Amino acid sequence: MKKKLSMLLTMLCVLLLVGCSGGGTGGNQLTIGLSGDAISLDPVMSNDNQSSNVTTQIYEGLVKLDPSGEIQPSLAESYEQVDDVTYRFKLKEGVKFHNGEELKASDVVFSLKRAIEAPNVTHLFQTIDVNSVQAIDDYTVEFKQTEPFAGIIPALCHPGGFIVNEKAVTEGGDDYAQHPIGTNALKFVSWKRADSIELEKFEDYHGEGVAYDKLLFRVIPEPSNRVIELESGGVDIAYDIIATDIKKVEDNADLNLIKALDYGETYMGFNTAKEPFDNPKVREAIALALDVDSIVKAVFHDLGQTATGVLPPTLNYSISDQMEVRQQNIERAKELLKEAGYEDGLSLTISTNENKDRSDMATAMKEQLSQAGIDATINILEWSAFNEVIKNGDQDLFMIAWTADSSDPDTFLYPCFHSSAKGEGGNYIFLEDPKVDELLEKGRYAQDDQQRADYYAEVQEYLMDIYAWIPLHNKEMTMGTKKEIGGVHLSPLGFHSFTDVTIGE
Repeated sequence: MKKKLSMLLTMLCVLLLVGCSGGGTGGNQLTIGLSGDAISLDPVMSNDNQSSNVTTQIYEGLVKLDPSGEIQPSLAESYEQVDDVTYRFKLKEGVKFHNGEELKASDVVFSLKRAIEAPNVTHLFQTIDVNSVQAIDDYTVEFKQTEPFAGIIPALCHPGGFIVNEKAVTEGGDDYAQHPIGTNALKFVSWKRADSIELEKFEDYHGEGVAYDKLLFRVIPEPSNRVIELESGGVDIAYDIIATDIKKVEDNADLNLIKALDYGETYMGFNTAKEPFDNPKVREAIALALDVDSIVKAVFHDLGQTATGVLPPTLNYSISDQMEVRQQNIERAKELLKEAGYEDGLSLTISTNENKDRSDMATAMKEQLSQAGIDATINILEWSAFNEVIKNGDQDLFMIAWTADSSDPDTFLYPCFHSSAKGEGGNYIFLEDPKVDELLEKGRYAQDDQQRADYYAEVQEYLMDIYAWIPLHNKEMTMGTKKEIGGVHLSPLGFHSFTDVTIGE
């Protein structure tokens, strides 16, 4: 009898353990459904949101964006701008890496130099003189810029500015990205490609630890499957709830839906180096032939908003909230085409990638453009092929999105509109306008906040006046969570920290 009772108790304990650890949720594990896998867990070896969603939990930078969008010290206890080009950071003492090494200024110097020279993120830190980055002592770091760029501190909030352990990277070599070492509240455990990434609580974290023991990222590419997993308890949090699933999540009493605008904009670009799109009248005619608001609402429903200006409203110095959506005017569009010498109409091609939202918008645009005598052909391309077309200047019109890498408008406006960035650099409209270049350069290097605001306001108005591109849509990020999950904040950068998340009863 005692033997049978012992066996029953053993089986009961096993069942209880399985109940606590099985599935995606329960106990002290937080499970998150991602739409795609990471590319690399080395912060300078990639610049994609899927990788950043994971690295943001493992690493920390000198500074960080708080939930309200303000910049706060992180690994830096404090920092100061010594002069127009010099910045000095005082590090927190006693901070441990996941391998037990203490954070020293030498690790920061090593990390910043890697970032400055890394192709994926060098555009964020290119104003830093790599030879000037130095350790003043074990807990003080200083660098100088080649030009006085005020946006360098926001740039350091990007994962490219995360601090790595010099010893771990050097000894890890090419294998380091598979075994990352950071200082954050979660440390790396394992990575099953295209399946899952597991992290666990770092007991020696220098700040307040996480409220759970493990974090499991599950790769679930199909949007409907992420919602099913959220409903069934397979995940606690699901990324990227699409428009057709929004109501399902909102109507579920056990779930929450979180939405927030990011730093990006979808736009219709003109190849301004190619006839007839080098003519502002033609660009204006095309813009006036479109009812952008109706197209955006039909495609995106209630997600995001119709864009009004060239700079997303979430970015510093944006004046988009002061602008209105341009109204369709078919008759004026016809008049402008006549004035430009195209009284008999115009033929063009709209290129975009294999993205359903964009292909749906292109289809609606084709119909509307025909009302003004414009015959549009839609060219849907695989991403890499589309990328080659727009970088090489082979496009007429094209549809794409651009997302800033920091809260500073320079990381949006400079690559998209400065003549030095034509093609490969992000200026896919091949704009070469001295006034735009001058205003962007003044905005980049001005130290006075009001001066920067004035320069950026002027360039935004001018770009809209010359119809440099047609603003279409400002994206709204979406995330579904179980009701008992708290502390989730969506970052406009597009990747999110989960170290403050709580799991209620």
